[in-house]
Amino acid sequence: MDDMPLIFDPVTGNYHRITRAGEVVLTYLDGTRTRDDLVAFFSRDDQARAEALSRQIDTFLAALDKSGLLEGSEPSDSPQGGGRVRTSMLMPRIILTRSLPRVLEPVAAALRAVPAKPLVLIAVLGALCGYTFGFHTLFTATPPPQDLAGPAFLVATGVMLLYVLMHETAHALVAQMLGTPVRGLGVALLFYFMPVAYVDRTDAYRHRGRGGRVLLAMAGILSDGWFCALSAVVALNSEGLLRDTAALLLGMQLLMLIINLNPLMPSDGYTALEAATGLTNARGRAFALLRHTVLRQELPPHLANLGTAVRRVHMAYGLFSVAYVCLLAYAMFHAVPVTVDLALSAVGR
Repeated sequence: MDDMPLIFDPVTGNYHRITRAGEVVLTYLDGTRTRDDLVAFFSRDDQARAEALSRQIDTFLAALDKSGLLEGSEPSDSPQGGGRVRTSMLMPRIILTRSLPRVLEPVAAALRAVPAKPLVLIAVLGALCGYTFGFHTLFTATPPPQDLAGPAFLVATGVMLLYVLMHETAHALVAQMLGTPVRGLGVALLFYFMPVAYVDRTDAYRHRGRGGRVLLAMAGILSDGWFCALSAVVALNSEGLLRDTAALLLGMQLLMLIINLNPLMPSDGYTALEAATGLTNARGRAFALLRHTVLRQELPPHLANLGTAVRRVHMAYGLFSVAYVCLLAYAMFHAVPVTVDLALSAVGR
């Protein structure tokens, strides 16, 4: 990715970033050389150089072994094809279907026949116009719903679930067009308490162009803009329950846009920023730094080699992210009783 070497493990489906030096050493791990053979080969009989190389190669081999990449080492995760429930990065995930690539391929094939730049331009301009029209309608042309506990709330919630499904399908469609099909669509519990829909876009690493990866990350947000315009059209041309439902939908879509652009979460905005800058797992490094610092553990080489300024930026990002998640959890746990009361009131009527 971005000319940075990655090892793909076909057993777990995981990618592991390595250095350029590691890529060179990797080509010699063919089962015919021992660890001492590697040190002797690269040191060229230079004793001082051999001592330094010995430590570096030991560190590299230990990292490969810990990741389950050496013959005989234990896998670091469950196999890609096994089970429908997986846990990683504090996110239990339940895979609902793996058939999206097959279903979306006919549509993706048709879209590949269209020139890419005009297609992207239409998608972006349409989304921007949709958001502008939708939120202008929400704040200036639509009266607030008369009864937030009424049927409009339940209908809007149901329609919003369909919008979320279309959001995730947009990610999957762009991935299919780029030749990196998604592995599955499902539901996840972010930090074990926040339910979110997701598509597994791990193989986006295989796409070499940053622009394509940014588009893949932003595809859901772009599709939401078009649906935002649809909600606004309904709100402007209806009365009563239908108008109240459309107004609530516009409010939900505004909230979803803010959430999806929030870089303090593993959001689409964060993923797009990571793809645009060429970063790899910056969020994971930030939390790893925090964990090792709090527990006073020795930093692994890939963290210890970070510059002081870079390390401080990662630590600050990690702290802000943890604080935000704590605030979000507090708000959600206090909002749940209110939401239940609203739903019960609507059902009672």
